[in-house]
Amino acid sequence: MRIIPVDYRLKHKIFNNLRYLGVLLTVILLVKNLIIQTNFGINEMMAVNYYYIAEGSPYRIYINLDEQIMYVFKNNELYKTYPVSGGKKNSPSPTGEWIIIHKAKWGGSFGGAWLGLNVPWGKYGIHGTNKPWAVGQQNVSGGCIRMKNEDVKELYEYIPHGTKVTIIHESQPFRELKDGMIGSDVYRVQTALKALGYYMGWCDGRYGENTKKAVLAFQKDYNLARTGIVNMSTWKKLMHLYEESLLE
Repeated sequence: MRIIPVDYRLKHKIFNNLRYLGVLLTVILLVKNLIIQTNFGINEMMAVNYYYIAEGSPYRIYINLDEQIMYVFKNNELYKTYPVSGGKKNSPSPTGEWIIIHKAKWGGSFGGAWLGLNVPWGKYGIHGTNKPWAVGQQNVSGGCIRMKNEDVKELYEYIPHGTKVTIIHESQPFRELKDGMIGSDVYRVQTALKALGYYMGWCDGRYGENTKKAVLAFQKDYNLARTGIVNMSTWKKLMHLYEESLLE
């Protein structure tokens, strides 16, 4: 059998390509390891802005903190209900629509299971508790959704990444918003200001300098007290104009 000689330059090129590939794979493994260590996975990075991921899940979670009940729907039909407890007045739960982006079996006060949400201003999720007597009775958490340990372990097993989670709390009292505050209400103010052309930053639920400047500009244009604080009058005017803009 005749052996065909391989050109030296071709061998050198193949060797270099394999070496670069090896370096690339090493970097990928290191980054993956870092991601895992910081509890921030690939699913999280994808789900932050791409809500189409949720279309792959047959489940949908609806949490009513006025009733302290979680409703789980499967293929748009009610599948299960669970008692829950949400955030207290000075540490409210993130109301709105979110996506489950991280799952882990955390023990201790997390009760054995964690389902993290893509809330931009902090780490919020659904987990168990070492204070089960409050679940279904009152909202006393630091903002997360607490469940009985046996319930959250069951939920963990069948709810996939990408599942939509809607949280409502209609009886949550209004609070004036100012620099340094975080929350769903700040997020809503930023969203409204952005829609009306006052805010150009990323809506992250954090009341910082750029949000304050946008509020001041809005207050000036509508003859409101220029405080940079969103009081009830500023809130009502802003939300009224925002809702009108959605109808245009």
